[in-house]
Amino acid sequence: MTLEIILVIVVLVAVFYFWRKEQEKKQLAFIENYAFSPVLLKRVHQKHNYLSDADMTKVIRALRDYFHICNQAKGKMVAMPSEIVDVAWHEFLLFTREYQQFCQKGIGRFLHHTPTEAMKSKTLAQEGIKRAWRLACNKEHIDPTFNSSSGSGYCVNDIGCISGNGGGWGGGGD
Repeated sequence: MTLEIILVIVVLVAVFYFWRKEQEKKQLAFIENYAFSPVLLKRVHQKHNYLSDADMTKVIRALRDYFHICNQAKGKMVAMPSEIVDVAWHEFLLFTREYQQFCQKGIGRFLHHTPTEAMKSKTLAQEGIKRAWRLACNKEHIDPTFNSSSGSGYCVNDIGCISGNGGGWGGGGD
């Protein structure tokens, strides 16, 4: 192979890499700035009327965070670690066209929902919650292996399978 061909390949790889990073930035900005329907918020609040406006703000913040880590998972399954956020996600799913457009613009693919009970194996749920933990820690710039309360390391391998609803599958769990 000649030097010119190698140089062209290197330049193409670099261009693709920077283009992909720019696309990812746009997707994350879309997730961050997305205006969820007031009807969606009303429906969540009707099901959980004990939630204050501040609580609802936290639920929507956590839903954005979940979509953010699903984007970062690069198509791998991420479990939903919060029941109330899962309720918000369920309500969003009912707005099928809006949800489909959100997924395409914010994640780059349709994010399917599979309940834990429908997974192929228990270990799939465990892997998904571990991935959710690691990506959430990464998003917040937290070392996922450090436990400040005990001063010792905390290994995400110790996280067991949770009960409740499973998360969004962007890859093999579809």
